[in-house]
Amino acid sequence: RVLFRGIPRSMRSCLHALLLVSLLAAWTGCGGTLRERQGVGTADFDAAKAAYDRGDYLDAIPDFKAYVEQFPGTDRTDDALYHLGESYIHEKDYALASGQFDRLLRDFPTSPLQPDALFELARCDDLQSRGAQYDQSETQRALGRYNQFLDQYPEHSRAPDARVRVMILRDRLAEKRFRTARLYWKIRQDDAAAFTLRGLLTEYPDSRWASQAALILADVVARQGKKTETP
Repeated sequence: RVLFRGIPRSMRSCLHALLLVSLLAAWTGCGGTLRERQGVGTADFDAAKAAYDRGDYLDAIPDFKAYVEQFPGTDRTDDALYHLGESYIHEKDYALASGQFDRLLRDFPTSPLQPDALFELARCDDLQSRGAQYDQSETQRALGRYNQFLDQYPEHSRAPDARVRVMILRDRLAEKRFRTARLYWKIRQDDAAAFTLRGLLTEYPDSRWASQAALILADVVARQGKKTETP
């Protein structure tokens, strides 16, 4: 009442409604949909899958979650976990997606979805990986998981995609190494530059940064030679 003091009574109901809508929007924006925040879901796999197939991922998520919680050991629980993870990926919540695929791999070792779950786990890290100028923890983790996938399932239908991603991620790590080496070179820290460049050429000889690394290394070696020749 204090908020609306001095406002004509005829306008108060409209203002009440607007305030309620604004508060509701702000509340849902802090943590997903009302339905998901309230934990409302029906443990109905078929309904959840139907929502998923329609692309209604925010509707599918609470139902898949309810199914997994109420039926943790059925012959459809691994499917529910997989599609729950995929739903989170569509909503760009890669951390929660990773949790579902990790649980599937851990709790359902004989599931036919094991290969796809491992690939998607790698993809979650891949999707969180950032450019070479940033920390590359996610890149390293994604690369390790893609390589694990290729070691275990070299003939899988998704193996070609994994190989492409391995090449791209290796190139990103090579770029990170190259940027570091170039900085050392520019500030004339030749020993550190040479060490970093040689490491790049040893670990990533097939990267697109290898030729530039070799050129800078040649210059570094030449500068080091001139230093040793100076009386």
